[in-house]
Amino acid sequence: MRNNGGKFFIGIDLGWKEKETTGVCILGAKKYCKYCKDIFGKNILKTINPYLENTKVIAIDAPLTRGRGKGRFRLYEKFLSTKIFRQEKVTPIPPALMPKLCDFAREIVEKLEKRGFVRDLNLIETFSTLIKKISKEEIFLKDSPCQTENQKSALICAKIALLHSEFKTRYLGYKDGFLFLPSLSFWKMEWRQKFYQAWKGRPGLKYHHLITNVFIK
Repeated sequence: MRNNGGKFFIGIDLGWKEKETTGVCILGAKKYCKYCKDIFGKNILKTINPYLENTKVIAIDAPLTRGRGKGRFRLYEKFLSTKIFRQEKVTPIPPALMPKLCDFAREIVEKLEKRGFVRDLNLIETFSTLIKKISKEEIFLKDSPCQTENQKSALICAKIALLHSEFKTRYLGYKDGFLFLPSLSFWKMEWRQKFYQAWKGRPGLKYHHLITNVFIK
């Protein structure tokens, strides 16, 4: 049985199952980096298992749910593919272009759910590429001990897991999937404005189901 008073926060930048392209970062209770490595995807559960009983939140950079329609996009991914985000090169890769990775992500979710984690509660999806762009760099990567890009992305995920435990994340999405981002206080001012413009300018009919609490302080 998992300890709800957990002291670890796990970030996973999911890569391929049979390649050493998955970044895993584990933060301890005092926010120090206890573990940061590139591993084979198939070894994720083996790697994090010793920490799971005392883990409070896990954040994963990968599609954790299945989308529908063109590209298998979830609704929030369609929104992040609008002009402002395309110009800044922070649009998500269409899940249809990486079906094996998406299947692997859902396999990991299923195994973690069997160990007591609940999606969108203490098992959340995030998007490190977007977070790197919108956030003040010193908050997530300053003095980072992580070496590779996969590890740095995993560190961002781990810090989002930590912020989530402190009620300092906000969501964007619909029933087909939610994305979790840091609260606005961590955003660059220019990105607060860009996101607001994108949100206000979204076609109401197309995105009337999309919800967010990003603008709530």
